[in-house]
Amino acid sequence: MAVVEWENLVCGYKGREPLNLPFSGRLETPGVFAIQGPNGSGKSTLLRTWLGLQQPRGGRVSLYGRAPGRVHSISEGLGYVPQFHKVNHYFHLTVRDFVRQGFGPVAQGDPVAEQAREARVSHLLGVWQLEADADRSFHVLSGGQKTRAMVARATASHPRILFLDEPLASLDTCCQQLLMDSLHALAHGGGVCVVMVDHHFEPYAGHLSGKLSFHRGHNREVCSVTFEELTPTCCPA
Repeated sequence: MAVVEWENLVCGYKGREPLNLPFSGRLETPGVFAIQGPNGSGKSTLLRTWLGLQQPRGGRVSLYGRAPGRVHSISEGLGYVPQFHKVNHYFHLTVRDFVRQGFGPVAQGDPVAEQAREARVSHLLGVWQLEADADRSFHVLSGGQKTRAMVARATASHPRILFLDEPLASLDTCCQQLLMDSLHALAHGGGVCVVMVDHHFEPYAGHLSGKLSFHRGHNREVCSVTFEELTPTCCPA
């Protein structure tokens, strides 16, 4: 069964011109898949449509063989790192608590489950270099630190599919490399299907298993979309 499948998909907003011509495809193996193209072409809208946060203008989408709206994110292994860090500034939340949210509700009174969760949170804080900030408010973090915290939260419950919207934009070169290496390990060591929108793939082309590219023709706003499978240079053919 395909992890993500789409048929004659058209993305866009009601009352506006569609963002792309109909296209079809499927992702059925673990890997790191890039969505790339010019600004305003519809990359983030495609990601939101796959997630079920945006209704398609035409065609259909399925995750694990079901419509996106019928897939429950945490319980069914779906992780999401949005482009913007929208957390209510009036709600104090430590970085540690923010990462804990990635587990969803945890059964009360189960010390084994609680201990496993706390060990996982501490591990992720270490991986993403957030240990020193664990008890600080999420709101005082820099943009790059917030992105790292959001990745930690999204991967806390070991998702089977992980969507990321421009995660590299706010990271320095060192943290970009850490992120791409970690995503590669999740995909090829943990069997995760990673899908990410970004403009900074050139240094990390060898990490990619495939790419969806938006192409805007001359004097044309509606894009065509192509899908190309790749063999990552860091993996055996």
